[in-house]
Amino acid sequence: MIDRLFGVFLLLLGIYVIYGGLSMVVPFSYDPLGPKTFPVVLGVLLSALSLIIIAKPEGAHFPQSKTMLNTVLIVLLLIVYALSFNFLGFLLATALLVFFMSRIFKGTTKQALGSAIGVSLSVYVLFGVLLDVALPMGTLFSGLLGGAS
Repeated sequence: MIDRLFGVFLLLLGIYVIYGGLSMVVPFSYDPLGPKTFPVVLGVLLSALSLIIIAKPEGAHFPQSKTMLNTVLIVLLLIVYALSFNFLGFLLATALLVFFMSRIFKGTTKQALGSAIGVSLSVYVLFGVLLDVALPMGTLFSGLLGGAS
């Protein structure tokens, strides 16, 4: 019964996301699909999958306590990442996130450090250099280097 109620909640959420996407007012579009497409597709996908939950619910199987703890830690890490992103800057915040997530997934310190450096630099090169997306330097470093954040 709870599964079906949750499925109905997800269906209503999906419909709301579709409505929000379709009601977006965009003065100009630089993309052939436009910014409305992403939320509409997500809403349709969420609605379709919620219908499966409503039609054929299965009993909930809760993960072991260690898995639940790891999930909570990852959510907390993502919250801290979002809150510290502008202060620490993209490179340091991303490196710390990847390092601690690697440790949660049983990586050694050496593996976690390598992953942190590799992922943060790779994503920086992809977005900051190749796609020319402005990524924050961070107020911590802009104060030290005298630049704008």
